[in-house]
This record gives sequence, structure tokens and C-alpha cells, in this order.
Amino acid sequence: MQISIAERGVTLRQRLQDRLDRVGQLQCSEHGQPVVAVSIHDRENGWFDSTWTTCCDSLERQAVGIVRGRC
Repeated sequence: MQISIAERGVTLRQRLQDRLDRVGQLQCSEHGQPVVAVSIHDRENGWFDSTWTTCCDSLERQAVGIVRGRC
């Protein structure tokens, strides 16, 4: 999985990396594909703003659910 993260502090980067490690384990049950890439742009009101490259909306929703957890 290709990951691009706008500069973040060390603490936020570590929390985000833990979540991205979990996302890296995901596979689409319909297509058998993993998440291809993610770009983390910003953080607003405690939520990470991200853009995903996946095979389908279902896999993207799963990935967003993991990363979007408030921090």
C-alpha cells in the first residue's frame, strides 16, 4: 500500500501509522484486492482527511472507518 502523509507531529504520526497498519491487512471480500494507496491531507476537529485508492466503495468505507477514528 502506498502511503502519503502531510507532515504530522510524532504522536499523531504514530497513532496514524498504527491505524494504517491495520488498513494494510484489509482485503476486499468481493474482489480479493487490498487498499492500493492513501493520502492523508489534513486533520480537522480531530478527524484525519484522506483520499483512498481502492477497488470498490465497500473497501474504502472499511479503511476510512479504521483511520477516521478520532484522535
